[in-house]
Amino acid sequence: MSILTSLKKSNLVKSSFWYTIGNFFIKGISFITIPIFVNITTQAEYGLINNFTSFMTIFSLFIGLSLNSSVNNASFDFKDRIKPYLSSILFLSTLSFLGMLVIGNAIFLLTHVIFDMNQMLFNLMLIQSYATFLISYIQAYFTIHFQHFRYLALSLVSTLLNIGLSVLLMITVFSDDRYAGRAFGGALALGVVGLAIYLMIMTKGKKLIDFSFWKYGLRISVPLIPHALANVMLSQFDRIMINSTLGPSEAGIYSYISNIGIILSVIWSSTNNAWVPWFYNEMEQENDEKIFRVSQYYIYAFTTIALGTMVISIDLAKFMAPPDYHSGLSLVIPISLGYFFQFLYSFPVNTEFYKKKTNYIAFGTVASAVINIILNLIFIPRYGVIAAGYTTTITYFLLFLFHYPMAKRFIGKQLFPTKTIITTTLIMVVFSIFLHVFLDNTFVRYIGLLFIGVGVLLYFRKNKGNFKIDSKLK
Repeated sequence: MSILTSLKKSNLVKSSFWYTIGNFFIKGISFITIPIFVNITTQAEYGLINNFTSFMTIFSLFIGLSLNSSVNNASFDFKDRIKPYLSSILFLSTLSFLGMLVIGNAIFLLTHVIFDMNQMLFNLMLIQSYATFLISYIQAYFTIHFQHFRYLALSLVSTLLNIGLSVLLMITVFSDDRYAGRAFGGALALGVVGLAIYLMIMTKGKKLIDFSFWKYGLRISVPLIPHALANVMLSQFDRIMINSTLGPSEAGIYSYISNIGIILSVIWSSTNNAWVPWFYNEMEQENDEKIFRVSQYYIYAFTTIALGTMVISIDLAKFMAPPDYHSGLSLVIPISLGYFFQFLYSFPVNTEFYKKKTNYIAFGTVASAVINIILNLIFIPRYGVIAAGYTTTITYFLLFLFHYPMAKRFIGKQLFPTKTIITTTLIMVVFSIFLHVFLDNTFVRYIGLLFIGVGVLLYFRKNKGNFKIDSKLK
């Protein structure tokens, strides 16, 4: 049976396909609107908006206690009681949200500004943070149960409402303060979606307090709060620091190029959404050989896509923004490389999640975040925004190096193809250097990509016997 025929019958590939197509459509809306936000705001306003988003992402972790992380394991351990589990855990997150509201507003009795936000913007940020958690919470359930169409429908609705309402408010009611318009639009749109999710889960679960559920959820999730926070710091601290040290204009340039990197991010998150439930099922059945073979094919396929995405993103970044943003074009390369290392690091981390070793996950991620902060403090003031891209790439690589042997230790065997990982990493690094040298030469960049593509095809033809995919993958 040919590889293509096997792939067509694979539920893993089908899920990956629909997640990728759907997320590209959803993120495509966000991607297309980048020029709108860039052109209706100044660089400073764009930087402030992304600074607001960074803090919103951080607070969503604390407000929800990272309880969405427990849904995957609970779906296996409480198969017959998953709905009561979901409502009980959600009520626990409600108590956390209310506590955060009280504490946050109490602080305003002593000061007028927190994180460059007044009290109104701060409360809008908290509301949007909790709504974001609610969306992630139900999406975790959809993902582990292969309900990709529900996952995509929810993502589509929330994205359209968020962007549509924000743009409308920014050009009408808040035309004189587009920063506030973006905050109001996001909070109102996601707040409505979050409320609908909340009522649905509570109505179906009909369970508020169950201390056994709370203990189970907190045991998995609480250690992941520093892990999740560290991940956010890895992706957002550079923006916050650039805003504070180099100014909102430079932060706007960095944020714009980072948003261009959404292409590779969508591919990674989509395939990972399909990979996680498949991987959990195969681990439960101890199909080690199948995991090894499929991961080998997965790594080569993602590497090929990443190489093409790096080249195309450079030209998209030129096309979608005014010339004022072109000074950051070279940032596309380290940002894309960083997503590649995130992809690699997801293999051992998913293994640790399966084994419920969340303490180790948190330790590695926090250590990497600390390294990232130190590197940013040293190099951003000296070398500007380009330093932020490379410090993040380096720390993601270090994060992978920490978790990879750790995962092997927990399961007592090698599940993933180390040789393939080393080979693809070298390809990505060498090609990144090539792109830097020929950043301004479009023709040479695409010729180089063509040579890589032909090389990959020839390699697969020569070694096609090593890449057989079981047609019964589920």
